[in-house]
Amino acid sequence: MSRAIDPSNIIPKYYQLANILREQIENGTWKANGTIQSERQLEQQYNLSRPTIRQAIDLLITQGYLYRIHGKGTFVSPPKLQKGILELTSFSEDMRNRGLEPGQEFLEFGLITPPKKITTRLDITDPLQKVLRIKRIRTGNDVPIGIQDSYLNLPEKKTITKEELEERGSIYVILQEKFGIYPAEADETLEVTLASEEEAALLSIPAGSPLLLNERILYSQDRKAIEFVSILYRGDRYKYYMRLTKKV
Repeated sequence: MSRAIDPSNIIPKYYQLANILREQIENGTWKANGTIQSERQLEQQYNLSRPTIRQAIDLLITQGYLYRIHGKGTFVSPPKLQKGILELTSFSEDMRNRGLEPGQEFLEFGLITPPKKITTRLDITDPLQKVLRIKRIRTGNDVPIGIQDSYLNLPEKKTITKEELEERGSIYVILQEKFGIYPAEADETLEVTLASEEEAALLSIPAGSPLLLNERILYSQDRKAIEFVSILYRGDRYKYYMRLTKKV
């Protein structure tokens, strides 16, 4: 990619600059949490107006490549945590695979009568049956990554205690070690949404920030639906990837 702005290009100048800066971030020219050049330096280097510079920076902030601290400057965001779309792993596994220590902060924990959406997802027909709801803020190295809301359809007279989950961290681990239930398959959907005031406060981001909503129905080795979970991931800290192959 050219490191100069082409005034004859139909691509807007701010977008050309954003592409140049994004490449520098991705190739390691600027390190995570380090400052970038000042607006004045960028203005002089690329011969662009201050409003154009700010438009490019605002775009990269929106895309999660930069973040701004009032009174201090603009900094490079840490790389987004990446997860393969065909991988069935727990949040704790995801974090440890990336060299981060998973954490949690409980928001809700207890047996509830599930709403219609949950009974449908978990194939529950008994109107008196209860499920275990566990809602947590999930963290990586103490940084909020997402809000995880789990509904567990456990075997009769079986349960998970808050103390067990505080000790083990992962529902998947407890299911395997305590009940012999092995997460085998999952149906999963992904969509983009925007953070409400409450969600933004929990994740330490501005209201209206992009979130990645991941909903999953988890099946055990005998194809029983055992968990419905939704996770709201910070759009600036998480992304999915997939590899596609063409049939021949």
